[in-house]
Amino acid sequence: MIKMTLGELAHTLGVRLEGDESIEVSKVNEIQAATSNEISFLANPKYLKYVKTTQAAALIVPEDMDIDFPNLLRSSNTQHSMLKALELLNQRPRKINPGLHATAIVDSETTVPKTAEIGPGVVIGKKVVLGEDVIIEANVVIGEASQIGDQCHLYPNVVLYEESILGKKCIIHSGAVIGSDGFGFAVESGEVQKIPQTGNVILGDQVEIGANCAIDRGSIGSTTIGDGTKLDNLVHLAHSVHLGKNCFLTAQVAIAGSSVLGDRVQMGGQSGVIGHLNIGDDVAIATRGGVTHDIPDGVMVSGFPARSHREELRIEAIIKKLPALYKAVKVLEKQVNKT
Repeated sequence: MIKMTLGELAHTLGVRLEGDESIEVSKVNEIQAATSNEISFLANPKYLKYVKTTQAAALIVPEDMDIDFPNLLRSSNTQHSMLKALELLNQRPRKINPGLHATAIVDSETTVPKTAEIGPGVVIGKKVVLGEDVIIEANVVIGEASQIGDQCHLYPNVVLYEESILGKKCIIHSGAVIGSDGFGFAVESGEVQKIPQTGNVILGDQVEIGANCAIDRGSIGSTTIGDGTKLDNLVHLAHSVHLGKNCFLTAQVAIAGSSVLGDRVQMGGQSGVIGHLNIGDDVAIATRGGVTHDIPDGVMVSGFPARSHREELRIEAIIKKLPALYKAVKVLEKQVNKT
C-alpha cells in the first residue's frame, strides 16, 4: 500500500494545500464513503451535502470554491488532479509473469518472446508477431499474421481475427472482438449475397478498447483507430471506419461503415454516425445524438437528427411549451366558434 503525506501529495499534484501537511493518506475514495486515511474530490456542487458528514482526510476542490473543511487541495483543474491522485494512490499495476502456460496452443511459425505472459487456453495462429512484455490472458484467440505491439494487455476471452495489428501499450478488455466481418451484403435477384470482407483492423499506440466492443475489419482496406483513442464498453465500429487520435467514445456508440472521424472527437452514450460521413476534429456529439450529415471542426451537436447543440436546446424549450400552447389554441377555437 502506498502512503503519502498531504504535503507530498500536494507537491506531486502541483496543487495548493490548505491544512495539515503531515497527515498520511493511502487512497482516493468517493466523498460519501471516504475514511480518515483517504482523500476525495468535490467538483460538482451536487455533492456539497456530503462535506459535513465525510470522514475524508482532505478534499480536492476548485481554486475558487467557497468551502469550510479542515484540509483542502485546491486545484485549477480538479479532474486532472483527481486522475493523477488515482494513478498515485489507487492504481495497482498488473505485474507481468513471463511464461507460456501449459494449456496454451501456439503455432510453430510464431515465436513467443521470453518477456511475454501467455495464459491458460490461449490460441495463437501462424506467423503472429508478439512484442516484448505483452500480457495475453486466459482463452484469448489471436488469428494468423496478426501483430501485437510491446506492452499490450489483452484481457480474458478477447478475439483478434487474422491480420489484426495493435500498436504499443494497447489495452483490450474481455469479450472484445477485433476484425470480425463487416455487415456487407448485396441483394441480387431477391437473394442476399455476402460481400467478402478482405481488409483488417489497425490500432495505434495506447488505444484502449472496452469490454464487448466489436471492431469490424475493412471491406477492402483497413478499419483504423488512432493513437490514444479510448472506447468504452459495447462500442461498435463498422467496416472501413477511420477514427482519429485521442477520441473518446462512450458506451453503446455505433459508427456505420466508411465514416471518417477526426482527432479528439467525443461521443456520448448511445450516439451514432451513419455511413460515409466526414466528422471534423474536436467535434462533440451529445448522448443519443444521431449524426446524418458531415460536421465541420469544433462543432457540438445533439438530438436526432443531430443539429447545433444550441439549436437543439431551443427546440427542446419550445417542445416543453407545447401542452400550454395546445390549451391556448383550444381556448381560441372555442372563442372563434362562439362568434
